[in-house]
Amino acid sequence: MIINKQEGKILFLSFGAFLILLGILFPSISMEWSSWIYQHIEESLEQNDSGQLVMTSLSYITWYVITFMFIYIGSMLIAHGLARQFSFAYQAIFIVLVLGSVFLYNQNYHEHYAYITHLLLLTILLFLMNFIPKQKHFYSMLLLILVFLLFSVQWLNLIPAISTLGFGTDDFAVSLKRSDEYLTDHKLFNTFSTILFGVFFLISIIITTLLHLYSKQRIIAKQYQQQTEELKETRGALIETNVYKEIHSLVHDLKSPLVTVEGLISLLSMKIQDQKSQDYFQRIQSSIEKMKDMVSEILHEDTKRWLYVEELVDYVVSHVSFDHPQITFSKQVEEGLPAIYVNKIRFARAISNVMENAILSMQEQGGELSFHVQQSNASITFIVEDNGPGVDAAYLETIWEEGFSTKNSSGIGLPFVKSVAHQHDGTVSMYSEPNQSTRVTISIPVVEEEKVYDISH
Repeated sequence: MIINKQEGKILFLSFGAFLILLGILFPSISMEWSSWIYQHIEESLEQNDSGQLVMTSLSYITWYVITFMFIYIGSMLIAHGLARQFSFAYQAIFIVLVLGSVFLYNQNYHEHYAYITHLLLLTILLFLMNFIPKQKHFYSMLLLILVFLLFSVQWLNLIPAISTLGFGTDDFAVSLKRSDEYLTDHKLFNTFSTILFGVFFLISIIITTLLHLYSKQRIIAKQYQQQTEELKETRGALIETNVYKEIHSLVHDLKSPLVTVEGLISLLSMKIQDQKSQDYFQRIQSSIEKMKDMVSEILHEDTKRWLYVEELVDYVVSHVSFDHPQITFSKQVEEGLPAIYVNKIRFARAISNVMENAILSMQEQGGELSFHVQQSNASITFIVEDNGPGVDAAYLETIWEEGFSTKNSSGIGLPFVKSVAHQHDGTVSMYSEPNQSTRVTISIPVVEEEKVYDISH
């Protein structure tokens, strides 16, 4: 069931009000517990038993902790429903609700429970809130700290030495301190209550400190992870840049020998006039022209031309080695596909990379590799599928990132495929089931000749 923001706010307010009411009514609900405390205070006096007085004081502290736990948690929920978390308004509402509940408590039971105890507790709690990590389990952690703080501060009510400051003015606290005065002349509670106050307060500080350090450690770890990813991307970009620079440089250097060969063929064709030699020269010249086109497409990414899909498929297949005896290859090209407007060399290289990756993954165990081309709505889709070991689901997203590799290679193969697909306004995706099948799909939109003409002009 989905709860919208308004419903969530009403839920917080309603449940918060219920908990505050439960806290205020808790003494009425637990009358037997109250009677037990009074009875054991009297028995400790009658039997002159300071040990029983200590046990009674522990029961008194627990009783009050439960009472005010309801009030504090309810006040937090209402403050959360009325104001932005941790804002000044949130803190103000929280303080008013707690002190207002203490006032109602005193009025309802004609008590004199000390406000200074809660003022001190609220101050410490709101201060420690700043160091509790604001994450998923914030309220669970805050609840744990609140329990120890309540136990800590409640012991202040039983320290006779600070009674003059306004601590321990409720009936239970007064009765316990008078009994302690009669039995030990305040020595027991001055020592015992102070120690327990310090122990519980120290535990609260330690828990908060540990949570704060844990939060900082997580933030540092997250920053480190982000920096690692950035360095990885930078490394991949540098590798790709350097590799492509070298390729471009080498391809550019091919121009000179091609021009030389073209010139020599031209001279030879003028000197040797027999028909058979002229046919050879014409075929060599045609090959040189194709090489020049290839060089141009490699050097200039935006160089595109119209091409029949069958021609591209034949070109790709001719450049991939299928000589592995245990790997079978099949291809299927849908009939009547429209011509595509692509950079032949780069697009063919992208498909070849995918096929070579598939062949490499099946080197040990063999398998089947298929290459299908079909039209899907307004796109031409190239599908390379194999039944090799597949790709771990954890890598399906990161495998397209520059520099990523599971085989200690440069990691530019699949990022290059993604780059080429995007240069043709297309998409690329991978689906893999380990040890069953892996399918890479490259889709590019069908381009109309009129649009290409308009763009080029």
